Amino acid sequence: MKRSFVLIAAAALLLSVTPKARAAATNEELQKQMDELKTQMKSLGTQPPVAAADPVAPGGTDNYKPFLDKTRFGGYGELNYIFRKNNDNGNGGNIFDPNRIVLYVDSPLSDWITFSAELEWEHGGVRDELKPDNTLTGEASVEQAYLDFKLSRRFNVKAGVMLVPLGAINLNHEPTNVNSGERPQLDQILIPSTWSEMGAGIHGELCDKVSYQLYVMNGLDGSRFSAENGIREGRQNLNEDNNNGKAITGRLELRPLTNLYTNLSFYTGNSAGKGVSAYTTVSAVDGKYSLGGFDLAGEYVFIYQDDPAALGVSDIGRRMSGYWIEGGWHVMPQGLKKGKLANSDAVLFARWSEFNTQQGGVVDPSKVSGRYDRNYTTVGLHFKPTTTVSIKADYQFYGDHRAPGEAPLDNDKFQLSLGFVF
Repeated sequence: MKRSFVLIAAAALLLSVTPKARAAATNEELQKQMDELKTQMKSLGTQPPVAAADPVAPGGTDNYKPFLDKTRFGGYGELNYIFRKNNDNGNGGNIFDPNRIVLYVDSPLSDWITFSAELEWEHGGVRDELKPDNTLTGEASVEQAYLDFKLSRRFNVKAGVMLVPLGAINLNHEPTNVNSGERPQLDQILIPSTWSEMGAGIHGELCDKVSYQLYVMNGLDGSRFSAENGIREGRQNLNEDNNNGKAITGRLELRPLTNLYTNLSFYTGNSAGKGVSAYTTVSAVDGKYSLGGFDLAGEYVFIYQDDPAALGVSDIGRRMSGYWIEGGWHVMPQGLKKGKLANSDAVLFARWSEFNTQQGGVVDPSKVSGRYDRNYTTVGLHFKPTTTVSIKADYQFYGDHRAPGEAPLDNDKFQLSLGFVF
């Protein structure tokens, strides 16, 4: 616009020169000047319009629109049908269960700071227990909500609500990552997956084959431990800490070979109330090895409780431990992997799991029972029509070492599952 005004003003100036100056110029010269002005004014019409500037973040100078464009929304979920055999414990029957629905967002706040969050609804958002007036209430929980400050490849800082980096499943619990419809029982009782806490810490990659995580977090409430549920019920609300102490947890991931993954992880913290010390220490090792169409995976977990009596719990062992091992065979014929099934896969799998929550003696010997020494055999088929969808069918055989007349803690069951990530 400014340029057009200048050219028009120049034209007016030429036409308004004094008669003497006009006489000094020949008609040809005047015509040539006018033609040049017309050409320049015409070229202005072909200039592309000036783009509006990207919005500026309030109170700052950095453009935030490019980061909004990179914000990613997603989620995952599991929908189950479960048939439980009546094992003389009153828990038989069958049910359709919307096991979990999770929505998450991952957004860069700058070129080196990101925000990530997950919001989860379990069992349709309905509590497992009834309110005093016998009505159910819905509930949603924050599974993750943290800031990640990416300083370098080897050293970064993370703070907020984060997953505890412990064991094989807690960090990789999406349904497409687990062959069975239900996560291994070991990773529900000895490691209370999904387990998230408020805290802060550091993480990074030391090299292409080694990475680490190390966090300080709120701890567990040991008064809720039990022989039946292990440390699962010890998880506190995110804004609670029963003793104002803090736990330390870490993980070292090793990838010595392209098809071999191993992880060493730990957790330690005071689980007693204020003024009392009773540390709970959890250590875990897990790994996965793939060779051709075969997978071999496993996990071992060991828990040491230095003073169960200080927790006010009389039936847990000073030690708890267990393991699972799983073999998988990819059976999808290559000839079927075309068209809509180009990215499909099918895995026949079998898993053996065993764990005991009463090792090393208990405070009240009369509460020792072989039914807390449990084992599970799970066999099934995991079909992925695409990498983001799982269709699973499996059967679980339950066993323990209970005495005659004791009721089992769990059941044989058949499960169909639909899982998805997006």
